[in-house]
Amino acid sequence: MRRDFSIFFERYHWPTDKGQIPFCIGHRGASGHVRENTLAAFRLAAELGAEMWELDTQITKDGVVVVSHDDHLERVFGVNRLISEITAAELAALDVEVPTFEAVAALARETGTGLYIELKAPGSGLRCWHHLREHDQRFACIGSFDTAQVRELREAGCEYPLSVLVRLGDDPHAKGDEARADILHLCWERANDQPQDLVTPALTDRAFAEGREIVLWHEERRLVLDDIMKLPVLGICTDLPDLMRTVESSERSSVKQG
Repeated sequence: MRRDFSIFFERYHWPTDKGQIPFCIGHRGASGHVRENTLAAFRLAAELGAEMWELDTQITKDGVVVVSHDDHLERVFGVNRLISEITAAELAALDVEVPTFEAVAALARETGTGLYIELKAPGSGLRCWHHLREHDQRFACIGSFDTAQVRELREAGCEYPLSVLVRLGDDPHAKGDEARADILHLCWERANDQPQDLVTPALTDRAFAEGREIVLWHEERRLVLDDIMKLPVLGICTDLPDLMRTVESSERSSVKQG
């Protein structure tokens, strides 16, 4: 199936000469190689060919947006503290690598990489949007599992593409309507050994008819990745950008996919 993404790219002022479609979206950076959601992980993902970085947002006690999947620092850093209960200065004084959103956005501008922002902490979306707008940083998308956070941005007039993350078992089209999203992000990696079979023509055709694009889960299985890279989707997340970018296909192009 041929999918023309040029209208989407033009609407949101995304670069039409950046890499290949589907975009390789480094999941928390190149998190299969180095510690997730760190500046090192993001820089490495760009070096390995990722067109975008998926990142997660939390907010410190004094309202600074930082990049971390968890509010609690225990899982990643072995530190028994909550980001939401300490100030940005206190966080910076700890032996942890939690960058501010502003620092990651600056690195994205330096490397020409897009930002695929997953909102965790409520209230982080408006702050991220305003920062991006101030820097005219258009190569970005903002989304969440929380439909209320996505809808908040839509109702505030956010001009960036908005994504809703969809858990296995949820109706993606209903979630898209509830969030008023532009992108359905299907988080179905744990469905079975062949989750690609769930991305049916009926699902994609309906999404496209309703004016939505599709992004797929983080995938590190070679055979699955080979299959989903043939689907008419905007992007695929992966912990291993180098695995995705070793796939050779003359059918991939910057704006159109066949």
